[in-house]
Amino acid sequence: MRDIGLRAATAVLVLAAGACDGGKKATTGGEVGAMAASAVTPVPLPVGPNFPVPAATINGWVANSDTAAIQGHAWSLWQAMTAPSGQYVNQQQLPIWDTWADATTVFPQPQAQDAALKTGAAAKPSTDRKFQAPAQFHHTKDARLRALAMAVHANFPIAVDVKFDPSAATFIGSPQSGPGGGTYSYASGASLTKLNASWPAGTTPQDRGINEFPTQAIETKPVFGLVKASGLTVQPVWQGPSASTNAANPTPDTWKACVLVQPNGTGGVRAATPAEIASVAASVQAQNLACQTYLWAPLSTFYAAKLNAAEAQSFNAATGGGSVQAAAGDYSVLLAMHVNTKEIPFWTWQTYWWQPGADAPNNFPGSKQGQPAGLGAPWSNYASCTAYAQTTSPGGATMQVCFNPYLETSPGIPAGVTSNCVSCHGVALIGNANYPANYNRPISFFTDPAYFTNQTTHTDFSWAVADAP
Repeated sequence: MRDIGLRAATAVLVLAAGACDGGKKATTGGEVGAMAASAVTPVPLPVGPNFPVPAATINGWVANSDTAAIQGHAWSLWQAMTAPSGQYVNQQQLPIWDTWADATTVFPQPQAQDAALKTGAAAKPSTDRKFQAPAQFHHTKDARLRALAMAVHANFPIAVDVKFDPSAATFIGSPQSGPGGGTYSYASGASLTKLNASWPAGTTPQDRGINEFPTQAIETKPVFGLVKASGLTVQPVWQGPSASTNAANPTPDTWKACVLVQPNGTGGVRAATPAEIASVAASVQAQNLACQTYLWAPLSTFYAAKLNAAEAQSFNAATGGGSVQAAAGDYSVLLAMHVNTKEIPFWTWQTYWWQPGADAPNNFPGSKQGQPAGLGAPWSNYASCTAYAQTTSPGGATMQVCFNPYLETSPGIPAGVTSNCVSCHGVALIGNANYPANYNRPISFFTDPAYFTNQTTHTDFSWAVADAP
């Protein structure tokens, strides 16, 4: 068992988000010391009437198909997660979610785990943000689809920085009881493989599962794009499959609407001028983007952080070294985020993505409707969708659709534009894990023999645990 004491590691988290040109607030003399500090303490989501909501209440919304209540809860989570944390890095106050431990801290590589075991020292988070290629681009067993997904997204670089709130990080890093009276680490792929092989004969697929996460656990998958330090950077804007040159796999490089982002710009989103459009023509051609209509926006309409040299190198490694390369002084910008909470046994699922101005046609896969009145910029520039159940009504045949336009549109994900989070994460397994081939019908958790067998262990809907190094 490889337990490296991650509970201690999550007590102090060091991040390296940079200064954002927008969304700053005036600082007082008493805040100077806080801003100078580089150590960031993970801040849990405040406990109150809106979190965690009793499972009976949320399950009642699901049973009654109360979409307004479900959407309201998703916006309540977004407002709470994006609230100021009181933690600063490089003179920028972080939102609560950006103080949480990232995957490289919660799931250290095996060599780091071994070193910690030998020295008895807890893993230390990096001082820099560590970017990764989205698992969606390489998780499928189809090698052809994996290659195609990576090639497509080289045109438009995006990377992720998966995060875990203190409750989830502590749970994953703590020794866990399991089959055969053993103790296992959910942060270690080797330990999980051992767990999977240790179930007593006759254990049913339904009973072959890790211990459940605590009720307050939250996992997030922020998705970041790149904005250059000077000039205008082209960012595609989601307007639905109909506004793509490839409706079946409408990856960002096929989106016909684009926005030109200016780091030092001021004002609101507007139509781009002919001169501005002409200035990015070479970049659009080099990235093979499908831009036909153009907006202009200042960087302050995104949540953004300035990159140092190590972070720029990490971003380039995660994106495969496409035509646009990050350099120190450039900005990572939040494009989208999956968020799931363990408030109910099968978790709540919500996705947010950058959507300035009007919603996408047909509100697909979601919208900005129902945003809290007090939700300020840049967070009010993000739309959302939810999937608290696989179908739109209990026992119904119409499948719920909710996906991240920057990720699930990939050709590496079967039927991504008809997918939903709960069906996908429900088949996260130790053993023979793979994405659902389609989302035409609900999956029976955890008894469907197409996924769950006596050679697999389900991981409480966590692909992060299933993919532990």
